[in-house]
This record gives sequence, structure tokens and C-alpha cells, in this order.
Amino acid sequence: MIFADPLIRYVVSPGLDESGMALAINMTRVIAINPFLFSITTVITSIQQAVGRFVFYSFAPAIYNVGIILGITVFTNGINLFGIQLFDGGIMGVAIGVIFGAILQLIVSLIGMFGLGMDYERKIYWKNQGFRSILKLLPARSLDQGIDYANSIVSTNLASRMGAGAIRSFNQATSLHQMPVTLIGVAISTAFFPKLTEEIGAGDKQTYYNTFRTALRTIIWISLPVTTIAFFARGYVVSFISNLGNGSNNSVIVSVLASLVLAIFARSVFHIASRGFYANQDTKTPFIVSIFAIGLTMGLSAAFYFMGFGVEGLGYAQSIGAVVEIIILLTLLHKRSGYQLLNRGFWRAFSRMLLATLICGCVSYALVKFMPLMASDTSLVITAPKFLLIAVVSMIAYLIASYCLNLKEATPIIAKIKKTLFKNLK
Repeated sequence: MIFADPLIRYVVSPGLDESGMALAINMTRVIAINPFLFSITTVITSIQQAVGRFVFYSFAPAIYNVGIILGITVFTNGINLFGIQLFDGGIMGVAIGVIFGAILQLIVSLIGMFGLGMDYERKIYWKNQGFRSILKLLPARSLDQGIDYANSIVSTNLASRMGAGAIRSFNQATSLHQMPVTLIGVAISTAFFPKLTEEIGAGDKQTYYNTFRTALRTIIWISLPVTTIAFFARGYVVSFISNLGNGSNNSVIVSVLASLVLAIFARSVFHIASRGFYANQDTKTPFIVSIFAIGLTMGLSAAFYFMGFGVEGLGYAQSIGAVVEIIILLTLLHKRSGYQLLNRGFWRAFSRMLLATLICGCVSYALVKFMPLMASDTSLVITAPKFLLIAVVSMIAYLIASYCLNLKEATPIIAKIKKTLFKNLK
């Protein structure tokens, strides 16, 4: 809150005009309370993850988004309480909605603690061995998280120098590419993490390798077709957040999203790869790899900027850095396992997944060519059915191809479909 002015003015967005600068500074000061609220929420949801309770952990972010939506749709019109005008409205209402969403998220997370038998005391047990071990692991893990934001600051800084709308285009494309990463990489790796730590704690390395391989294969199998569909149908994806019939920057958002598609796959895989180290209580290795990968990303971002690649260059830098990072992490994990982790079976399955993805891509490309997004398609009622048809048919093609290629990930889904459709037939 105190240093918002110099941070925004000289570090984050030096390319903004004076009115935009003042607005960014004021909104930053309002939203600055969020890290405090998020810190409490994260501890509470982590406790629930540790005991295998994921419902409230998954529900809380949705509630947070409800607060943001209320900020956009309600608080921007002003806040009047019992005839007293508390707030006049405007874009600052979005910032207030962010705070309101964080409070709602904290409340929902607290509800998830009921029934766990936890008795909270305002006391730190310094002699507790578990607490001490966490303190040892904390610095590298915290720095690993923080360095990601340094990369974001550099990208925003460069985008602010690329003309009007560049920051908006880059941020919106980044948000769109982050959604499947959260739904696939974060969700699956979070669900598997307690089991991985349990198996490592029991000293059962072979079971740990099998579980990790299963999680990795699952994430790869799901993220590959999603990445492919996101690339070919990126125009439809952008149309859900922006009116393609108007807005001069929408084509830029589409281009930036195309440059980020590899990052969707790589960052989904990253979450399970990093947890492979965390399960072994190793936070230093992912941190060191992150320093290298983010340094590479920032260097490429600056290079592409000076080479005139535009906003898309920032996306290419993100994708290259993300791919390099997972290659290094998985190579190190494989080497530490005595070359047992990524065995021949894994690589054979991966090659079959790529073949199934090729089929999915051909279907997706053909459907997009058959149903192109027109300049007149400015309504969600028109664009949503087209996108759903492209996505569903492409995924069905991928599922059938996976089943024909004997990928075990497809087997339970096909079996469930058969049981649902033909359960009354002998």
C-alpha cells in the first residue's frame, strides 16, 4: 500500500499514461489486502487437502470469482447502504469486488474445517519437528513462487511499451491459457499429492513411481487434446470474453493465445513434476530450475521485444521457458529414480498419445474450416454451440483414437459409456 506509487510508476507499468497510472496505483492499494486473506485461506485449505477433503478447496475459488463478478456487475454502479452512498462506482468497484470475493473465499474455506476436530490455539510450537522441517523447506518454496511474479512484472513492463491495448491483450490471453492449466494440472496434481507423500513417507519407492507415472500420464493425456483444441478454436475461446465484431485488439488476443498454447501443456505437466520433488521434501531443486527457466523466459521476452515480435513474442517466450522447465524437472526426477520413473512403457504410451492428438487436431482443424468464426458472430448464443460442437467432436475422436491405440486412460471412460448406453441390452 505504501509503495504502490513507485512500484507501478517505475517497475510494473511505466508505459501507462498519467490517468491510467493513477488508477492502477489506487486499485493496487485497495487490492493489497488480498495477500493477507489468501495466506489464511491457503493454510486452511492445505489442511483439508492433507486429509483428503477437496470439496471446499475446489469450491472456494469459484466463490472468489463470484465476488469479482459482483464487483463488475454491481459495485461498479456504486454502493448505497441505508440511503448512505458509500461508494460512487466506476472501475474501482472491480477492486472492491476482488476484496469481497477473497472474504467469501475465506468464509467457505473455514466451513470446510468443520468435522476435522481441529482445536486452534494462538500459539506456535517451536519445538514441533514437523513445524521445523516446514521452516527449512519454506524459503526455497516461497522464492520459487515469488520469482514467477517477477516474470509477470517483466512481461507487463514490456507490454506497457507496446501501445494501447497491449497489456489488456496479453493479460486476457494469459488468463485464458491459465484456465485449463488450473483445471487439469493443478487439480489432478493436488489430488495425487497426498498419496505421493504418503508412499514416500512409507519408504515404498516403487509404488511412488507407479503413482507418479499414473498422474503424469493422466495430465498429459488430458492436456494434449485441450491444447490442440485451444489452438485451432482460439478465435471462439477469445469470443467468450471479447466481442470479435468490434474491438481492435481482439485479433491480437487470438494471436497471443496461439503463442501460449504450448505453455498450456507444459504448465499442466509442471504442477505434477514439481510435486514429485516436494513429496521428497526437496524444494531447492524446483527453485533452482525455476530461476534458470524464468531467466530464460525474461531474456527471450526482452530479445523478442527488441526484435519487434510484438505482444506475441511475450507468449512465445512463456511457452519456450515452460517447455524447457518441465524437460529439466522430469529429466532430474528420472535420473534420481535410477532411470525407473519414465520407463519404456511411459514413452510408448506418450507416442500413442501424440498420434491420437494428431487425429484430434485434424478433426478440430476440419471443423473450424467447416464452421469458421464470422465477423457477424458477436453473440454467445451463436458462438457457444459452434465451439461446443468442435470441442465435443474433437474429444470424441481423440477418445476413440486413444481406445484403438490401447491407451489405458481411455478404457474406463469407454467402459462407462458402454455401461450407460447399453446397460439394458444383453
